[in-house]
Amino acid sequence: MTATLLDTSRYEDRIAGMFADMSVETRTKTAQTVADKLAAQSLQDEDLALTTAIIEYLITDIETNVREAISVAVREYEFLPRNIAMKLARDIDEVSLPIVSCSPLFTDEDLRDLLETASDSKQTAIAGRAHLGLKTTGWIAENGCYPAIRACLKNPTSIIGKSGYSHILVRFGDVDPIQELIIHRPFLPQDIIIHLCDFVSQEFKQFLLEEKRLSEPTSTRMILNAREKSLAKTLNRRMTDHEQYKASLSLQREGRLTATLMLRTLISGNSSFFAAALGQASGISKKRVVSLTSGRGYMGFQRLYERAQLPPNLYIVFRTVMEEQRKAAHYHPRADKENFQQRLIDRIAEIYGWEDGVSLEVLMEKLLPNRLH
Repeated sequence: MTATLLDTSRYEDRIAGMFADMSVETRTKTAQTVADKLAAQSLQDEDLALTTAIIEYLITDIETNVREAISVAVREYEFLPRNIAMKLARDIDEVSLPIVSCSPLFTDEDLRDLLETASDSKQTAIAGRAHLGLKTTGWIAENGCYPAIRACLKNPTSIIGKSGYSHILVRFGDVDPIQELIIHRPFLPQDIIIHLCDFVSQEFKQFLLEEKRLSEPTSTRMILNAREKSLAKTLNRRMTDHEQYKASLSLQREGRLTATLMLRTLISGNSSFFAAALGQASGISKKRVVSLTSGRGYMGFQRLYERAQLPPNLYIVFRTVMEEQRKAAHYHPRADKENFQQRLIDRIAEIYGWEDGVSLEVLMEKLLPNRLH
C-alpha cells in the first residue's frame, strides 16, 4: 500500500506529545531520519503509516531547517503523498526549491499553478526541471523572470510551443543571449525561425543557413523514415524473446537501434520488442525492463531512458505514449487499435503544438534528426 492511501490521523495526539518539548536541533535530525527512511521505500504497513504521519506533522514546524530537511530527503521520492508534496512546494524558497526542482510528482498543471505565486528563484528552479510541458513553459514565456526564461531555453527537455516562443521574442527578442539560446533549440517552429531572421545578427542568420533550418530538410527525413518504417515492419512479426534479443543486439551493433525506431515500435503496439530494445540500449535484461516500466510511477523508466542515453527531448513523447497505453489497458482494453493509435499520434502532436490528424509517417518524419547515417 502506498503512503497516499494510509490513514495517519490516529497518530496525531501521540506525535504532538512526542515533539512538544523537543529542541529544534533534535527535531531537525528526526525530520532528516524519518524522511530518509520514507524515501528509501523500506517501510510497510504500521511503520509506513507512522512515518508518514510524523512527516505530515513536521512539515508544519515553525523552524525552516526542519521543513527543509524533509524537502531535501524526499525530493525524488515518487510515492510521496500529494498533500505533503504540495505543502512543501508552496513553502518559502529554502524549503520549496529542492522539491520543485526535481520531484516527479508534479504535473504540468501543478507546476503552472505553483508558478502563479513563485519567486524568481522558484520560477528558475521549475524552468530547469526535466521534461517541462507546454502549460509550464507557456507561463514562463509569458510571465516568467529573465533567469527563468534563460533556464527554460537552456533546458533541452522542455517543450516550448509556438506561442511560447512568440512571447519570449516580444519580451526579450532583442537580447543577444536569448536569440542565441533560441536558435540552438531543438524542433524550432518554422514561423519562429523566419521571425528571428527579421532582427538577429548576420552571424546568427548564417548559423541558421548552415544548419539548413531555414528550409525543411524533407528529403533527408523521408529517406530516414522510409528506412525505419521498413525495419519496424520486419520487427512486428511474432518473435521469441531470444529472437528479439538477437535482433536488438544486431541493430545496436549496426547503429540502427535508434530512439525513433524504438518509439515507432512502441506506438505501433509492439511493446515486447520495445522492452527488448530498451534493455539492449541500457544494458539490462528485458525482464528487468518490464519490471521497471510496469509500475504506476515513471522513475524506473526515466532512469532506464537516461542510462540508454536516448535523446532527452524525446523522453516526454515516450512517457506520453506509455501513459496513454496504461490508461487504455485499464479503461478501454478492447479499444480499436487504429483509432487508439491515432489518438496517441494526436496527443504527441499536441505536446509539440503541431496540427492534429497527422499520420504516423508525418509524425515520425518530424521527430527524426536532420541527418543521414
